[in-house]
Amino acid sequence: MRWIALFALLIALAAGLAWYGLQARWFTDPVWPYLHIAKSAALVAVAALVTGLLGRLAAGIACGQLGWQRRLRERAGAEPDEPLREVTWAHWALVSIIWIAIPLALLDQWGLGAVSEQAIERLLNSGIRIGDIHLVPGQMLLGAVVFFALVTLFRWLAHRLETTWLARTPLDASLRESVATLFGYAAFVIAVLVGLAIGGVDLTKFAIIAGALGVGIGFGLQNIVNNFVSGLILLFERPIRTGDFIEVNGTEGYVRKVRIRATEIETLNRQHVIVPNSDLLSNHVTNWMLRDTYGRITVGVGVAYGSDTTLVQRLLLQAAEDHPLVLGGDQNLAPKPLVWFSNFGDSSLDFELKCHVRDVTKRYLIASELRFAIDQAFRAHGVTIPFPQRDLWFKNPPGAEPASTPD
Repeated sequence: MRWIALFALLIALAAGLAWYGLQARWFTDPVWPYLHIAKSAALVAVAALVTGLLGRLAAGIACGQLGWQRRLRERAGAEPDEPLREVTWAHWALVSIIWIAIPLALLDQWGLGAVSEQAIERLLNSGIRIGDIHLVPGQMLLGAVVFFALVTLFRWLAHRLETTWLARTPLDASLRESVATLFGYAAFVIAVLVGLAIGGVDLTKFAIIAGALGVGIGFGLQNIVNNFVSGLILLFERPIRTGDFIEVNGTEGYVRKVRIRATEIETLNRQHVIVPNSDLLSNHVTNWMLRDTYGRITVGVGVAYGSDTTLVQRLLLQAAEDHPLVLGGDQNLAPKPLVWFSNFGDSSLDFELKCHVRDVTKRYLIASELRFAIDQAFRAHGVTIPFPQRDLWFKNPPGAEPASTPD
């Protein structure tokens, strides 16, 4: 931004000196040119200062650095870590307006106000023609302003719809989010159409654009359209919802956001994975929380041959019944824990403890705690968990002499 200000200042100085050299005002009033050069430099400096302040303000609102900026973001319906693109657009629009107005103000400063006013009026109202296309910058600027205003308004309405108005209804949180998301996308389309109409774009010519898009979809946009339609299906049918714990293509985690193109999943390692919506519809998806949070876990353990299998069964059941998140018994919410004698292994008797838990998203934690309890119970009762072992027998090949034996 400093280079822009310096460049504009040099242009102002050169234009001023050239103009007054042609008018010979330098000789009639030698102080007057220096005075206007100073005014031009001050004008450019003020514009650079305002541009810098706007940049700091936009960056602060986009990140929510101050308290009032965070409150403004909340009212706009932005997430804590979500950038406000509208603020960035507005910032660059204001900067563009400032640096377009600076040369016009400098022309007026040097006595070319009438020429600049005629040029501005012709540019804004009459526009320019490129072939069959007639561009009117005034209408285009007004259309852009209306578009940004509608996008900001609809974003605020979507946030209020989800957090305030729909919160008073019996709809659950995921359904409220789906309704607000659909409203936001429909409102964005309306804002685009209104902005284009005000900007002077003939909407009847969109049939040609639609035909071109059809060709593009047939060749290269199939995945984008597939993800878009899949996103609409996910928002309407809601096989997965925000907050569900799902598993797809080897990735498991919590659904944080169902968007129109992709779904954001946060894994247990706090990694954010973006999964295309088409993958969620075309592949097998395990939703651990579609109906409720209950689920069953299996903990396997092997004991040494010769161990009391009845004692092992009792210790495993006791470990499950003592855990507060394991269901069964008097709760009547799920079957009681069950112990299976699964196999005679190579070096151990293999058992499986199967039990239903209250919160399936904590199944790894519960399984770990059960293993701690099982190990402690086995140590207390002398039950051994053997190391893997294997006996090897060496047989002499045909024709070989038998191995000698020590005397």
